[in-house]
Amino acid sequence: MILSILLMIIIFSVLVIAHELGHFLVARRNGVKVHEFGIGFHPRLFKIKRGGTMYSINLFPIGGFVRLKGEDSSEKGPDSFTEKKYWQKSKIVLAGVTVNLLIAYVIFYLLMVFGLPGILPNGFVNVGPIKPSRVVTSPLLTLSVKKGSAADKAGLKTGNEILKLNGETLKTTEQLQSLTKQNAGQKVQLTVKKTGDEQTLDVTLGNDQNQGYLGVSAQPVEVAYYNPLTALVAAFIAIIQLILATLAAFGDFIVGLFTKAQVSQNVAGPVGIASIFGVITKFGWRFVLAFTASISLSLAVINSLPLPALDGGRFAIMTLQRLGVKISPEKEALAHWIGFALLIILVIIVTISDITRL
Repeated sequence: MILSILLMIIIFSVLVIAHELGHFLVARRNGVKVHEFGIGFHPRLFKIKRGGTMYSINLFPIGGFVRLKGEDSSEKGPDSFTEKKYWQKSKIVLAGVTVNLLIAYVIFYLLMVFGLPGILPNGFVNVGPIKPSRVVTSPLLTLSVKKGSAADKAGLKTGNEILKLNGETLKTTEQLQSLTKQNAGQKVQLTVKKTGDEQTLDVTLGNDQNQGYLGVSAQPVEVAYYNPLTALVAAFIAIIQLILATLAAFGDFIVGLFTKAQVSQNVAGPVGIASIFGVITKFGWRFVLAFTASISLSLAVINSLPLPALDGGRFAIMTLQRLGVKISPEKEALAHWIGFALLIILVIIVTISDITRL
C-alpha cells in the first residue's frame, strides 16, 4: 500500500511538473522572464540560478510551480508577462493544459496499439469504422475479496485470476456464481493465478448467500487492440469522451453539493484517488497507464474551467480585458486569492467525503 501511494505521488508530481514545464517553455519562447521554476512547494531545500531563472527543489514534493515576471504584480519591461500581446499570453496560460492533454493522448494511443482495458465510458471506442481490430477477454479477475470469506481464508487477493472450479474452466461471472451456489458449504478445488503462478487451492465455500459463497467480486476484463492508424483517431475520440465524462462528474459534484449537501460518488479527492490507485496497481501496467492518462486529462479539464486561480480563470480574465472590460491588477489578484481559497475548501470537503467512504 505504501509503495502504491509513493508511486501515485510520483505520477501526480510528474504530471504537474510537466504542466508547469509547458508554461515555462512557452513563456521563455515568447520572451517572458521566469523568476523561478520549482519542484514541490516552499520552503526551499535547494536552489540554483541559471540564465536569470531560479531552479528550486522544495520541501513538499507534490507538484511544482512557475513564477513569471509580471504575472501577479505590476512589474514592467519587455520581458514582463503583462507587456506581452494577448495571443502570446494566451499561449503561455494554456500551455500547461495543452501538455496534459498531449500526455493523455499519447498514453491512450499507445494503449490502443498495445492493449487498452475497457475503462472508457462506453468500454471501447467503437464509432463506425473506428473500432478495435480484435478484443481479447481475460480470465475472471478478482476485483475485491470480502474479509473473513472463504476466498479470504484461502488467501485470494485483489488482482488474482480465477481460472477453474473443480476442473471446470470459468469464463463468466454468472458461471462462477452458479457453480459456487451448487457447491455451497462444500470443499472445492479452485485454480487461480497469483503473480504469474498457477495454483490449485482447497476452499471450503460458505453457506450464506448474502455474504457470498466464495466471497469475491470477479469479472473478465476485455482488452482491445487497434490498428496503429485507426488508433490515431480512436485516441482522440477517447479524449473527447473522457472530457465530457469529467465535466458531467464535476457538474454532478457542484449540483449535489448545493442541492443535497453531499459529494457525488463520481468525484474523488487525494484520499479517494490513493485508495483507487492502490487497487489499480494490482491489475497490471495497462490499468496504471490508463489511470495516469485519466489523471492527466482531469488536470487539463479542471485547469481549463473559467474559475479564478485556475488557468481557465486567468484566460477568461485576459479575454474580458481584451474585450474592453476594466479589471485592475488588485481586483484580479483578489479574485485569484478568493478562487484559491474556494478550491482549498472544495478539496477539504471532497477529502472528508473520501475518508467517510473508506
